Amino acid sequence: MAETVIELDLSSPWEPPEPPRAPLRFRLRTRWLAALTVLAVVAAGLTAAGVKPRTGPLYQIDDQVRTVMVAGDMLIVGRYQPALAGNRIEGRRLSDGEVLWNVPADLQQMYLTVGDRVLIMIRHSESDRGYTSTLTGLDLATGRQLWTRPRTALTGTAGGLLVVEDMPDPGKIIEIVEGGELPDPTINHAGDPQPRHVLVLDERTGGPVWELTTPPGTLLDFSWDAQYPAGSVAGVDLLDPTGLVTHRDIRSGAVVATHQLDWSGTAAMFSTGYDWLAGPGEATTRALVYPDGERGGLVFALPGGRRLFRTDVTLYDGLYQCAKDLFCATTEHGIAAYDGSTGRPAWRLDGYTQVMATRGDRLVVGTYEQPDSMPGRLGIADARTGAVTAELTGWRLIDRAPADRILLWRAVDARTAILGELDPATGRIAVFGKAGEWYGPPECSTGGDVLACVMVGQATVWRLPARHNPQG
Repeated sequence: MAETVIELDLSSPWEPPEPPRAPLRFRLRTRWLAALTVLAVVAAGLTAAGVKPRTGPLYQIDDQVRTVMVAGDMLIVGRYQPALAGNRIEGRRLSDGEVLWNVPADLQQMYLTVGDRVLIMIRHSESDRGYTSTLTGLDLATGRQLWTRPRTALTGTAGGLLVVEDMPDPGKIIEIVEGGELPDPTINHAGDPQPRHVLVLDERTGGPVWELTTPPGTLLDFSWDAQYPAGSVAGVDLLDPTGLVTHRDIRSGAVVATHQLDWSGTAAMFSTGYDWLAGPGEATTRALVYPDGERGGLVFALPGGRRLFRTDVTLYDGLYQCAKDLFCATTEHGIAAYDGSTGRPAWRLDGYTQVMATRGDRLVVGTYEQPDSMPGRLGIADARTGAVTAELTGWRLIDRAPADRILLWRAVDARTAILGELDPATGRIAVFGKAGEWYGPPECSTGGDVLACVMVGQATVWRLPARHNPQG
């Protein structure tokens, strides 16, 4: 079933037809009335559709752009500028791209992320003593450095907070080489889990708000309110050897819930599920445990801790909650789905390898692809049956989109693409932009109603379509 495309980009303005020759006064009045009539019809149609026409990007940045990130009302741009002695990070006003500040940066060894009011630079370094990373916080409004923290790995953000983990001193890292036969890949081997030191920092000061060190044998898992990196950390869960799951509030560290699982022992892996995929904003309802040394895993209900079923899906096949009442796993040929309460096989879908997004009873499914590979496949499947209701031929997903928006691109020719937003309920794609000098998967960032992408040294910023409001 082919997708429906709604073209919103009006590349040329409407011009009224030339009326028959008449006295000048009458001709001017006729043209004016005709223009008013057509404009009224167009405006009425757009209002009824709930969309506004787009005539192109908001603006472009043409000179040596390497990275781009939307951050609130700012656009963060990484650039190579020989005249200014190398790499720089610029803070620009999002509305028009005007430069507000710039600072030097080593973009070859650095990644950027953003909190509420702070830009976080993550500098990776490696030496003969090992690997480590350093975090540096910059004020978003001015670019002024606020703090720096060595040997720290960033997990995510949480409304003005940063969730991090301390890294060991590189000089104390000991390489362990196992001898003998290779372990059976279908059996879980946890070994001796090392304690993890988690800290939640104030993003403005870099100081700890609260912290914890996992006790021996305890595994830790974070829950998210949307897919990383667009989502923020919603909570932290710990599983101890007695089977007790402890859920802590990410803002205070306080224990807000405990669940005793119908199980105890040593776990090789513990997860509270991809709750951002099962239902954005909803509380976690499942826990997945892979006992050490056993084949397969166990699924439990939260709260209550009741064991629901055992799964033979191996740890390496990535069992995850892909819809409210459904688990999915990657198979050799596609996706296998299982009932979320009984574990019974629900359906299989060949030709697709992963669930990209969930909206009610619709799954956006796709194939894994290398960045420079041929276009992969995207489709919409019914979560109840696995039947593909629409094939999105030629379309590819734009990463880092907000949790409630599914943005796509499709090549028109070797150097041009169109951009659109998918409505999984209908299969319609609302096209909101065209892009030139587009030679493959771009690096993109979104925030609010703005999309920014960089391709071959040029950044382009578009306004996204108006959000559909079913209450309106």
